[in-house]
Amino acid sequence: MKLLILTKNILAETSFQSKLQQINNEVFCSTCLLDECFSMDQEMGQLLSCFDAVILSETVSYQEIFEIIPRIREYVPAIVRKYESEFTKGYEEERTEYIIDQRIKGNASLEEIRELCQAIEQKQAEHPKARTFSSRKRRTDEVDYRFYNFGFSKRERIMLMCLYENRGQYLSRQELCKKIWREEGVTDSKMSALSSCVRNIKEKVEKSGMDFSPIDTAWGRGYQISDEFYHLIKAEAEFKNSEGHKIFDVAENVL
Repeated sequence: MKLLILTKNILAETSFQSKLQQINNEVFCSTCLLDECFSMDQEMGQLLSCFDAVILSETVSYQEIFEIIPRIREYVPAIVRKYESEFTKGYEEERTEYIIDQRIKGNASLEEIRELCQAIEQKQAEHPKARTFSSRKRRTDEVDYRFYNFGFSKRERIMLMCLYENRGQYLSRQELCKKIWREEGVTDSKMSALSSCVRNIKEKVEKSGMDFSPIDTAWGRGYQISDEFYHLIKAEAEFKNSEGHKIFDVAENVL
């Protein structure tokens, strides 16, 4: 595979890059291209489309990641975030608006990196990538909605999975808190976080251009997934011949 590492310091990537090359990957490491990603143009899009995955180094800050990912998302089939600590990983999983396909620790073993490469190859098989920029351009009247394009956070995906699995019935705020946090206690902070979660989901779907809400709200009853959004997800699952939890990228036993 052809892999691109975007970093602030090329020397910091020496060990990781070497392990990738040991398992027969072509690896290009760049600081200049990182800067170019902040001002994407057609030429940069063509260049990115030559790679099978982009790896974002832990030397790149969260704020920069937040700005870069929506710019490069459509040009590469897989985006990988390299992290230094579990705290950093958890922090970003909760806050990253645009989805990151894989995460891997900076000091990962050769075996872990091999597993990462296999996951990237599997994603390629599911979403074949066109090799030229022109073939990727869409007609103005053609909109392709894919679940991963909405950029839902992990918590938002878990909530939608709960609603999807309970289609046709309202789940109370208390029930959702217990399912999402997998704890009995329902606190004010969790209720507030739940409200933010619902609001973020609706805003992301609205920004995508859809003219319907993904979640129906009933005062005193709670939330349920809307029929339109349910059928959108179901259609994607059937197209991929996949189970629901795989569309949501949530572990099957999370609920």
